[in-house]
Amino acid sequence: MRLDQWITLRMQLIWAYEKRMKHTEEFYETRNNFQTALLVKKGWAEAGQSKASVKRARKGQWLVLRQGKRLQRFSPNCEILSIGFRFQFPTGDAVYDEGYPLCFESHLSPEFNEAALKVLEEVRLHIGDGYYLRQQEMDMEHFLMSQNALRVFLIELAKVFHSHEMPPQTGIQENPLVSQALVTIDEAINAPDKKIKTSDIARRMQLSTSHLDRLMVSGTGRTIHQQIEARKLQLAQDALIADHSSLKTIAYDLGFSSPSHFNYWFKQREGVTPLAYRQQQRVHD
Repeated sequence: MRLDQWITLRMQLIWAYEKRMKHTEEFYETRNNFQTALLVKKGWAEAGQSKASVKRARKGQWLVLRQGKRLQRFSPNCEILSIGFRFQFPTGDAVYDEGYPLCFESHLSPEFNEAALKVLEEVRLHIGDGYYLRQQEMDMEHFLMSQNALRVFLIELAKVFHSHEMPPQTGIQENPLVSQALVTIDEAINAPDKKIKTSDIARRMQLSTSHLDRLMVSGTGRTIHQQIEARKLQLAQDALIADHSSLKTIAYDLGFSSPSHFNYWFKQREGVTPLAYRQQQRVHD
């Protein structure tokens, strides 16, 4: 890819922890707009996009999971090291999106193991086992050290993907104007006033809405409005998974006029209410 495409990649650490998982006889479903890499330290873990694609990882094996829908379950004595992360294009599409779930022996990738442990160490030092929260305060040194650990982790993970013949996606947002529009959407949606419209993005780009929409659909498969909605949904899921803010606070932070409006909007897209989504994500922690 071109440099202007590489610099727009979204690299984000969601969590890092070690813990004993709650045993589940049946598979349970989660939906996440990020990926997870977990190392089984005791027992076994099973996961996949569907029951037909499920793979089992035993002690000493890594299991890397695709973003989106996943089914998973754990043995009664399962203990894992888990790292949740994003390595995405600005569209929200993963840089590596095929070949999951990936299961491999940890002793075959010592550099990856070391990188994962460094991420865990940084989180424990500055956060504590668990989630990175968007509103959490950190000093610059600790932030940059954690970001550096994440980047080394992604470099080593990419090497693992390549060794398993999993190529990165190509051909996304090839038009520089599309790349610029995606960055503009991100900037707008993170601004204090989050009530952004497609016309606002087009105006900032000094293009007509119809012309920018055509470029966006051609480059990403989504209209400007659809991309704004996808990014907003991702932010909503992050806030709900972190279990830090009230639903009311999340609704207003995302620019909704009321919690009931947020509730309706979220259910239309995920099939469950924000509260039910939060409970589904947390019940097996």
